[in-house]
Amino acid sequence: MSQTGSGPQDKDHAAEITILPDGERVAARPEETLLAALSRAGLGYRIGCRRGGCGVCKLHLLLGEVRYERTIADSVLSDEERVEGICLSCRAIPITNVVIELQEGDKLRRVLPLGFASGFAVKLQTGT
Repeated sequence: MSQTGSGPQDKDHAAEITILPDGERVAARPEETLLAALSRAGLGYRIGCRRGGCGVCKLHLLLGEVRYERTIADSVLSDEERVEGICLSCRAIPITNVVIELQEGDKLRRVLPLGFASGFAVKLQTGT
């Protein structure tokens, strides 16, 4: 497991994210963070500021590699945590297929994907 600040990445590569303990699998688009990929797939868990400033969205990176576009403050993600495989899902971009595990007490839940239109009804037409 590795967390790199920069490095080569195939812009066409779509990494697969496996979320434990549920075993859900989600494909991340190129340059998409772990959190954005899970949200797009309609999956949610405990999150905070979504900007890398609070650390609420920390996950265990069990397998694979991620990188960060911007520096993460040591007060949010320490070197010791990085060595232990902790990453910030709101800023971590997978550069390989990854296996992540939610923090103890967190539960994966189904939510409406980001950008899902709400507030109006969609009328379905059925053949008669």
